Amino acid sequence: MSLRVLYNDEGTAGQPSPSIWGNCPVEKALIAPEQLTYIYDSFLNNFTANDVILGNWLVAGTNPDTAIVTDEADGVINISGSGAEHDEAYLCSNLLCNEVIKKNSGKRLWFEASIKLDDADADVSLICGLGESALMAADAIPDAITWPTVALADYDFIGFMAGTDGTNMGGIDSVYHQDGDGGSVTVVEADVVTNAAGTTTNDDVYKKLGFVFDGQSTVTFYVNGVAQDTTLDVDDLTGDKLDDALGIIIGIKDDAGGADDLKIDWVRFACDKVAYGR
Repeated sequence: MSLRVLYNDEGTAGQPSPSIWGNCPVEKALIAPEQLTYIYDSFLNNFTANDVILGNWLVAGTNPDTAIVTDEADGVINISGSGAEHDEAYLCSNLLCNEVIKKNSGKRLWFEASIKLDDADADVSLICGLGESALMAADAIPDAITWPTVALADYDFIGFMAGTDGTNMGGIDSVYHQDGDGGSVTVVEADVVTNAAGTTTNDDVYKKLGFVFDGQSTVTFYVNGVAQDTTLDVDDLTGDKLDDALGIIIGIKDDAGGADDLKIDWVRFACDKVAYGR
């Protein structure tokens, strides 16, 4: 396989995208673990349904439900609320990186997750990316959002979000939010995944959502291994960085109380612990 294919291939639907991971030095996780934080979880381990600890993950939120998906191979979990209005569930990791997304940090970062909604235009809101620890709690997404001005608890976040309009979940956007912005997210690019009301195009279809920070100034977002048109220049961040330590948060807010489900096939993350090349 040529390096060009390795670095630019979108990859198969069920696998991490080579276009994201082609230059990730995964071998460091084995031979120099002090230089790279690396996680890949495809949820193959058993767990107790509806427990607040799911393997290595915390399940946060209001009345969260968790379950193993028994009719899909290679490990899939389902998270949802319990059926009441504003129930929610967020899958959360420990904190994984600190001041990595910072101008000229020299520390690169990679993130990708494969997720799907049974009903992609339901009255729900969605989050998938990296956030600070205080975000990993009930009402990370507020009960009544006005996208994008009241969309998130006031803590650092970068990744993907979709917000309900009170009837349907809108398109998934690439976004960021900084502590102190009052809950208003900044949309980097709208509708990187389009969910039009009344359509079933994205129902029960996995989407791979990911992003890469080059260690210098640019965050590039990917959907199904395809780089999106609009990147984030970290010059746009206050202080040219996200201040707080970040971990993974992926979840769903069921605004209408329909017990809608979010399935997670796998999650992959890596970041340099020391500046690249040192």
